[in-house]
Amino acid sequence: MLYRKDKIIELCTGKKTLHLGFIQHSHLYEKLINEGTWLHARLNEVCTELVGIDFLREETEKTRDRFGYEVYCVDVTRLEDWEYKGTFDVIVCGELIEHLENPGLMFDGLKRFMDENSILIITTPNPWSRNRLKRIRKKENEADWLNPEHTCWFSYQTLKQLLDRKGYAEVSYDYYYGETEDEQFQTKYSMLNRYLRFKRKILGRMIPVQQHTGLFFQARLRI
Repeated sequence: MLYRKDKIIELCTGKKTLHLGFIQHSHLYEKLINEGTWLHARLNEVCTELVGIDFLREETEKTRDRFGYEVYCVDVTRLEDWEYKGTFDVIVCGELIEHLENPGLMFDGLKRFMDENSILIITTPNPWSRNRLKRIRKKENEADWLNPEHTCWFSYQTLKQLLDRKGYAEVSYDYYYGETEDEQFQTKYSMLNRYLRFKRKILGRMIPVQQHTGLFFQARLRI
């Protein structure tokens, strides 16, 4: 099974990396920092170079001042306004495209920062995941559980089609099951945590991969 953060860290280790939307939600990133699970901090430990961009100015400036990271306040759909020069080995676009009004503009703008060897990682929630299908069967109102900042859903085929139209070629198109293999559950009992992790692994092997939590795509420029 594929775990989103674990795989991103593996692919970025020893690489010059651009992290799009690095804040990961203004209401959540401080909690992730305190828990030691903030993806940008974990990438900073393994990348040879790491640059982050996000449109949240206050949070971007705060993390730059606090940690000394190379981060910029940039709108990913207006990358032509960013004066950065150079290319990256890996570009991480994690759980971001579902927040955008026009992700095609981002895919166009990213080409300037890629060469023939660069890899673009895209992850996004899977609308056909087991948990979401369960909510539909229970007739739960989508407004009660969907992130209110999301503008759209992407399925395997629709994201594949968009990348193809924008001049990208498939490297690996897959699904991720969870965030990390050793994910901690919110209980104070270690035995219960171990049981819940074991149960999650068994369930992951039982359900079809097409019903896993999200999409995990790797693409490159089509030369």
